[in-house]
Amino acid sequence: MRRTLLLSLCVAGLPALASAAEFPEKPIRLIVPFAAGGGVDALARPLAREMAEILGQNVFVDVKPSNTGQIGAVEVAHAQPDGYTMLISSAAFGSTPAFYPKVPYHPVKDFEMVTILASTPQVLVANANYPVASVNDVLQAAKSGKQVNFALSGSTGIQSLATELLSTMGNVQLTKVPYKGAGAAFADLIGGQVDLMIDNPASSLVHVRSGKLKLLATTGAKRMASLPDTPTIAETLPGFEALNWFVLAVPAKTPPAVVQRLHAAALEAMRRPSLRQMADRDGLEVMGNSPAEARAFIAAETEKWTKVVKDKGLQMQ
Repeated sequence: MRRTLLLSLCVAGLPALASAAEFPEKPIRLIVPFAAGGGVDALARPLAREMAEILGQNVFVDVKPSNTGQIGAVEVAHAQPDGYTMLISSAAFGSTPAFYPKVPYHPVKDFEMVTILASTPQVLVANANYPVASVNDVLQAAKSGKQVNFALSGSTGIQSLATELLSTMGNVQLTKVPYKGAGAAFADLIGGQVDLMIDNPASSLVHVRSGKLKLLATTGAKRMASLPDTPTIAETLPGFEALNWFVLAVPAKTPPAVVQRLHAAALEAMRRPSLRQMADRDGLEVMGNSPAEARAFIAAETEKWTKVVKDKGLQMQ
């Protein structure tokens, strides 16, 4: 009877093992939960092309835009856990639930993490004529009672949260000016209607190089390899770190062998020239950690930013 039971269990597991070994047998959908043309979409398209070549199946990008990425994330969370529906998202994936307690997905429980593809510090930039040259200058201006105006390109993104963290750790009051997107924020920052902004390197450094803005600091724990002469905020406020990152995930209960197949393909894709060149251009640090490491990373980031949101009483604007 014991032999029969063991044989039955082994036979029962064969279809799942065979399915994982043959994966993928059909095209894979990669859902982008933000508008086309944004940072997530810009990474998703070359990633999809390279993964398709590696996996031998088409990987097509499906854009499901929303301001916070909820729509696309929910669709992936509810999809069949077979590896044929993937999500690529940003740091908003972990921070959005802090603003929406009833958001219909949990960033850890409802997904299997494939990997954190890459991360990037943000940059602190100022109007070219604003009379500060460092993070300390900004903090001293705020402490002296001067109104220090920070543009916010959104209310739930990593840029807004990094601004709140700067206010908390620096023990200063900053005047936050919300905008509907980075375009309008940059226009006023360059024009001098606001003083400073934390934003991503890809869109900010263009204006720094043209002389329209000046670069004060970056938000990583260490200096960016592409900006070795630019100090970090952490050099003034030890422990400060605010990263944007890009996660690749699939629905919870996707077979481990399928997750590992996708993980291997994603890592190989990120090592290819097209994506390496993009990473170097946009200041991205390729991570490619394991699924377990990615899960721990998402859990830590979610906890960190949830605390900031709750402590500051932040709300959607």
